[in-house]
Amino acid sequence: MTEIRHPVGKLVLRISRACAFLSGVALLLMMVAGASDVIGTNLDMVGLPSSPIPAVFEFMATMMVVTVFLGTALGQARRNHIRVEVIVNRLPSGGRKFMEFIQHSLSALMWGLIAWYGWKSGFHATAVGEYAPGLINFPVWPARLILGFGASLMTVQCLFDMAGVYFSNFRVTDDETTHDLTIS
Repeated sequence: MTEIRHPVGKLVLRISRACAFLSGVALLLMMVAGASDVIGTNLDMVGLPSSPIPAVFEFMATMMVVTVFLGTALGQARRNHIRVEVIVNRLPSGGRKFMEFIQHSLSALMWGLIAWYGWKSGFHATAVGEYAPGLINFPVWPARLILGFGASLMTVQCLFDMAGVYFSNFRVTDDETTHDLTIS
């Protein structure tokens, strides 16, 4: 069941789902590129000339950033991130709400700082045309801008979670396909 009452929250969830899809596509591209590179590097085992594919390492690094940072906001909306609640579960309801508010506040602060530095680094890399040198000069700026965007989306999700602790119309959760497992 998806619980969304705020129109901006609905948009955030829609963007998070699209980003998570792109994260999956990036993971698929990483698998294809990695497998192709390994096969190309080991063709000499069957008597064919072998060589690694140029810029695969740099491509994989970029796709790793895409995979991680575009998927975190939907993971947060689905409550799939690791939580240790041994002590929090023993608190009264008001204490649990307060601790959840603190947790989301600290998460929003941390992701906000990551987003700020990501955007700053991304704009700088774009302005100077930064690239990873190699046989093929691979641009660095797309990964940095994606990092800033993904961290910003996660920050917005954390802010909605923070407000949703005390105001139900701000709850943005996506429980359609996942089940939260509690380990005690």
